[in-house]
Amino acid sequence: MRGAVTGATVVAAVLATALTLVPPALAAPPSPTPPPAGGSPAPQDPADEAGSLVARIATARAALDRLTADLGRRQELANRALADDTTARRAADDARRAAEESRRGADAAAAAAERARAEVDAWITAWFQQADVLGPLSVLSGSSGPDDVAARAHLRDVVTADQRAALDGAERARIEAANADSRARAARIAADEAAARAAAARVAADAELTRVRTDTDAAQAQLRELTAQRDAAEARLRSLEDADPALAAQRDRAEAFDAAATARETARDARVRRAATAGLEARAARAGTDDDPLADAGISTDGLSDEVRTVLERALSQLGVVYAWGGGDAEGPTKGIRDGGVADAHGDYDKTGFDCSGLMIYAFAAAGKDLPHYSGYQADAGQRVALEDRRPGDLLFWADDDGAGPVHHVALYLGGDQMVEAPESGKTVRIASVRFDDEIVPTVTRLV
Repeated sequence: MRGAVTGATVVAAVLATALTLVPPALAAPPSPTPPPAGGSPAPQDPADEAGSLVARIATARAALDRLTADLGRRQELANRALADDTTARRAADDARRAAEESRRGADAAAAAAERARAEVDAWITAWFQQADVLGPLSVLSGSSGPDDVAARAHLRDVVTADQRAALDGAERARIEAANADSRARAARIAADEAAARAAAARVAADAELTRVRTDTDAAQAQLRELTAQRDAAEARLRSLEDADPALAAQRDRAEAFDAAATARETARDARVRRAATAGLEARAARAGTDDDPLADAGISTDGLSDEVRTVLERALSQLGVVYAWGGGDAEGPTKGIRDGGVADAHGDYDKTGFDCSGLMIYAFAAAGKDLPHYSGYQADAGQRVALEDRRPGDLLFWADDDGAGPVHHVALYLGGDQMVEAPESGKTVRIASVRFDDEIVPTVTRLV
């Protein structure tokens, strides 16, 4: 997923903000109610304590979500560095190949110039050897008549014209060889400069990954502490519910409701995934199909072009695929990579899946679009359109500084204020409602 914050100080600030969200009651077990004078402690009402625990758990979860999201932003900034590294390496390879081709051309031009010079030398030698035959006096002396004189004069003119042509050709070949050599030298310099930029990009990418690792190391202890506090509150709530039939019944109803909602979403995603796959296969075979994954997801398909439909179906065919930071290309899910932090903690490097920008690469490859593996660069890959004019197939983005800063997440708009996304480590590709929060970018990018 995600994008960019400006440094460890920002992460520290977010950590501090996250901590302020956790009330003192979460940071330490609640103090017992002071006993009345001369008596034992007054027991706390289980329902009151349960309500307090629920509030503490919600606060802890919110703090964890904020902290995890901020660390995810660092991952996407590292994605940008890796994309820059890839681009610089590709440019360096192209420059090297161009330099090699230019040098081969220069060598060929030099060889041609040498051949032209050898031809001129041969003409000069022949001219001196035949001067007694082709000279002005020789044309007249020893001739057998006017016709013989005319023939000898014509031969001399031909020889002279050929000699001039050879001299001109040699000069042109010499000039072309010099120009080709200059081009080859310039190409070599450009290749060296491109190689230097590629090396610098590699250093920058390594440095960004190191910063991610450093920031994450500083945050992991806080993540563990918040998780432990949340788990302790949940365990205490569970014990209270087990001891109180009314609370237990309330818990069971809530869990049943959540389980039913999850089951409905899982079943819907399975139907949509099957329908999207069937649609792609039918389109590839130039056959018709009654499956409509968007309609199955409750999204209108009126007026969609085949190109947009294919992009959406390609993304929806990956519902349920695990998130893997750095994963995904034009061919499908790939192994994730190490970030030294959140992604590593979830084992992304050992998973085959997508991150947010990797899923977009795969979806739009069906439309012949070659996207970079960084959401911020994807935002600049097509036409910018106002968010309120969004339509299915557009890219949605979220960024720091109320949507005006570095981009840290991308999703594909499905219509009906629904989107498909690869959210973050520990989750899977999913359909979700568009998050119209402060960080959503006020423009979408239209590629198809």
